[in-house]
Amino acid sequence: MTTVLVTGVGSVLGSLVAGILASQPHMRVVGVGRVAPEYIPADVEVRVCDMSGETLLKMMRAARVDVVVHLDIAGEEEALPYEITGRGNVYRAIEVLGACHAAEVPRVVMRSSLLVYGARPDAPAFIPESAPLSSGAPAGLLQDYIEIERLVGDFKARHPDMRIVMIRCAPVAGNSVRSPVVQFLSRRPAPVLAGFDPRIQVLHIHDAAVALALATLNDQVDGAFNIAAHPPLILSQAILLAGGQPLPLPAFAFQAASFLEPIRSLIDALPFPVEYLNYACVGDIRRAACELHWTPQHQPDETLRAIATVTV
Repeated sequence: MTTVLVTGVGSVLGSLVAGILASQPHMRVVGVGRVAPEYIPADVEVRVCDMSGETLLKMMRAARVDVVVHLDIAGEEEALPYEITGRGNVYRAIEVLGACHAAEVPRVVMRSSLLVYGARPDAPAFIPESAPLSSGAPAGLLQDYIEIERLVGDFKARHPDMRIVMIRCAPVAGNSVRSPVVQFLSRRPAPVLAGFDPRIQVLHIHDAAVALALATLNDQVDGAFNIAAHPPLILSQAILLAGGQPLPLPAFAFQAASFLEPIRSLIDALPFPVEYLNYACVGDIRRAACELHWTPQHQPDETLRAIATVTV
């Protein structure tokens, strides 16, 4: 019997992953979170707690946990101002890793973002997991992911015997969930940089859940995996598919945005630095296909069209 502890079970993604794992033979799934899920999957033991390191450690030891799946990420399924989330995502990752080490949990699977590579002109057409990460981003969800990745790298260097799998997801949609990037795509207007139309990747939430479950069930994998639907879309195409309307703006409008209303409010709401409107950040998903045996089941255009239907 393998015991899995899933954090963030109150989220849509957390609930889906817990349900998939609980359907597997010889699998005990304990779902923990600050809130209970609207739908509790069959055979999942749900526990609401404060998510502190001390509480998690007690649970891990009591349940004799074999692997932890950390999905408690604020701001992914609901738009939250950074003043509310603060650095909570980073602090919770620290608490989870510390508890795993103290409880001698040998494996951890964590959600990350494919956008951590950054957008730059010299990036390969399809970025492999071995590529360097972005040096940073403005305070927000993307910066949280970059800091968590660095934290995991340092932690892994100190504890090489622990397997830590990072599932770097493209912006997620589906099941009424719209990541900040997907919310941007459905905006009217959605500001874009005139003369540039980079490629972008999205991911249906069910495909994300399956990837996380496969990484959990495979005790031989380690390191990072890019997860995204295929093929990539052109940014303007993605905006139109999602029900949004592109608004091309010249470069100087972005540079002088702080002095120009209402352009400032449009640009301030971007879920990523302006560079992502210049250059693509597209991940190579071949490692996930080879080692996790994962393939996306949802086409990116279908996923975005479903958003447009709901929005209308």
